[in-house]
Amino acid sequence: MRLSRVLVQLVGGVLLAVTASSATAVAPAVADVRSTVVAAANGEIGQGETPPGSNCNPYGPCQAWCAHFATWTWRQAGINIPNYGFTGDIYTWGTRNGRSRATNTGMKPGDIVLYGTGPQNTSTSVHTGVVVAVGNGTITTVEGNSNNAVRKHGPFDPTRAKAAGRPGNIYGWVSVVG
Repeated sequence: MRLSRVLVQLVGGVLLAVTASSATAVAPAVADVRSTVVAAANGEIGQGETPPGSNCNPYGPCQAWCAHFATWTWRQAGINIPNYGFTGDIYTWGTRNGRSRATNTGMKPGDIVLYGTGPQNTSTSVHTGVVVAVGNGTITTVEGNSNNAVRKHGPFDPTRAKAAGRPGNIYGWVSVVG
């Protein structure tokens, strides 16, 4: 039996396995993408602004940054999403890519939830978060720019997000996988 050397590398979210005689691209497993996003979000809990209250953050420019944080977590898993500063742009991107859901139920870990009444403008799409856990009709999120830091919220009922202390109800969500 002859053994071949195999080089395995993650490039742009695609796992490449290369031998001397072939090159094969294998799409990463859905569970791996979700767990990578969740790990990225959870790993940033406590990260704050520098200086405090400035909106200056490691995920984008010195401006409201919840959307910058959420899209950063997806890029850590190889998802090719722009570094959006406006939460409604995440929903619009999801619509163009077949990933948006206009509901406040059904999200899974790694998905991005959007708070407010719709994606039209900053008055209607007010905040976003990354789902890190689901269970028993509840979700737990990690959110950037939550009192000037990355913070975990929940578990809470996604159909009653505002009553649970979130900045608005959930108008929709975007799936991390197509």
